[in-house]
Amino acid sequence: MKVFKNGNLMVVTDDRGIIDCESEKAAGLYLEDTRFISRMILKSSLTLRRLHTDFSWDGIETHYLGRSKPGIPHYDIAVAESLRVEGNTLHAELTVRSYSLEEVRISFEYDINCVFEDIFSVRGENDSYNELESSRILSSSSRSFQYESDLERDTVENSLSARSLEIRPGEGASVSGKLRLGKYVKKDVVFKKMLSERPVKDIVPVKKTSLLDERELGDLKMLMIPTIYGDFPGAGLPWYATVFGRDSLIFGLQTVDLLPEITKNILKVHTYLQSKEEDSQTEGQPGKIVHETRLNELSLAGKLPFERYYGSIDATLLFIMLSHRYYSQTNDWDFIRSIENSIMEAAEWIDTYADLDNDGYIEFAPSGSGLSIQSWKDSADSVSFSDGRLAEPPLAPVEVQGYLYDTFKCLEKLMALFEDGERATLYALKAAALKENFNRDFWLESENYFATALDKNKKPVDSITSNPGHCLMTGIVDEERAGALVNRLFSEELYTGWGIRTLSSKMKRYNPFSYHNGSVWPHDNSLIMLGLIKYGFYEKARQLARDLLKAKDKHHDNRLPELFSGLSVSETSGKLIEYPTSCSPQLWSIGTVLVISKALDA
Repeated sequence: MKVFKNGNLMVVTDDRGIIDCESEKAAGLYLEDTRFISRMILKSSLTLRRLHTDFSWDGIETHYLGRSKPGIPHYDIAVAESLRVEGNTLHAELTVRSYSLEEVRISFEYDINCVFEDIFSVRGENDSYNELESSRILSSSSRSFQYESDLERDTVENSLSARSLEIRPGEGASVSGKLRLGKYVKKDVVFKKMLSERPVKDIVPVKKTSLLDERELGDLKMLMIPTIYGDFPGAGLPWYATVFGRDSLIFGLQTVDLLPEITKNILKVHTYLQSKEEDSQTEGQPGKIVHETRLNELSLAGKLPFERYYGSIDATLLFIMLSHRYYSQTNDWDFIRSIENSIMEAAEWIDTYADLDNDGYIEFAPSGSGLSIQSWKDSADSVSFSDGRLAEPPLAPVEVQGYLYDTFKCLEKLMALFEDGERATLYALKAAALKENFNRDFWLESENYFATALDKNKKPVDSITSNPGHCLMTGIVDEERAGALVNRLFSEELYTGWGIRTLSSKMKRYNPFSYHNGSVWPHDNSLIMLGLIKYGFYEKARQLARDLLKAKDKHHDNRLPELFSGLSVSETSGKLIEYPTSCSPQLWSIGTVLVISKALDA
């Protein structure tokens, strides 16, 4: 699968650059969580032999050869097909060069199949699509295609009509056209209002790093979503080309020193999407930061809760953490002052909603129809005891308590900036109490390691996972326990030689091909790297950085993917075993490359 994108229109092809769902299930042209077109194949009056396709972040160029007459000994017609995305428009240009001894007439047209499918239906993950009760009208003409329901009107303006060229010997000619996609939503949707049809802007880091090359910058530009608040990084292609709270905020933590303007855009968008009311279906609560936004038909119809969904226990904490880090990096007081109300509302959410039983820890207990696990490992089976039993909610994940500690420390400093000394002192006291209690309640004496969570009975969930490694980044781990934590992270049961597994190989639910129970996630490792640097484990940070770079070199497209198998280097004789549906490019993994650069320089 290949993807190119420059704006909100995304094109998915097979590995040869062909847009046809018969050869690649996901192939097509997508806009705002809808696949508008599932096939777009160039047809010609001459038989053309496809040579190769050159891929870039915003388009492809495919080369063909043909014979002007059947039976002649040599190819004498060269065709180059260029497809480029700009905003919501796909531009197509055909350039033909004739080496025939006679004038040649050649005609072209595109075989286009419009489907207007919900992206969740394309993925095959939900059969609710078949239950939508709405009137449907699908119409077409030579110049346009249109789909209309009770919820939306989707259009394709088509200027790629059939064309003929007459080319003299030794000369060339070209023809061009475009497809412009549009989605009109028939109800008031906050997310839709902030989108822009323009292409993305250039990305200019404030300082150079050798690992942020043209390839990485191109991948990052592909992920960008143009909005009225600036370009916002989507989570991953092709399935997560939308706003995700946790993903974007962690990317900000990874890159704020190099890409502060993107961090600023992230904070602006989350301020705009911040919840203002309680809603059990979407799990919204005043002050809470959004988890995910969608414009697919299932979500617009309420069959799925993702139009604006808030089922994340950590995004609000990460928002406060990133706000303070942005200020520390830029001294942009005017901007921080402009989002002061949002920061205060996020802090109020912590005090009012986040601690379900007033024990000082943040827990989640899902109330809607969305995610059952609302921390970063959001698979339903990702929080289990060492014997394989699933932990029952409310759950207090270990890394989230670390984020909470970091948030309290950030709020202490932010309140001082806002000239609220009383609250600054309050958050300093909260941070100190949390650190003391955390190192007592989450520590497993028998394992010399931290529990991955507390369950509904406040029992430590004793599986050995990568999650406690995040706590190093936040500073909540007592100095005398940091060494034991690091040693376990780099032990054979967790360390593969490519990186740190999500779950120890000694645990009952360990599976190196699972999503969260034994795989390796580069971003997970990057947050651990930041913690290793914070606590002075510089050589361990460099070791992890070097091994992740080896994994990047071994990956089939020389990218760090979303995740890969947890099989060790020794188990695979040095081969990296991929995870079959991993997103690539993926936002966190691009951020990981920049953290690797920091670790190598530490």
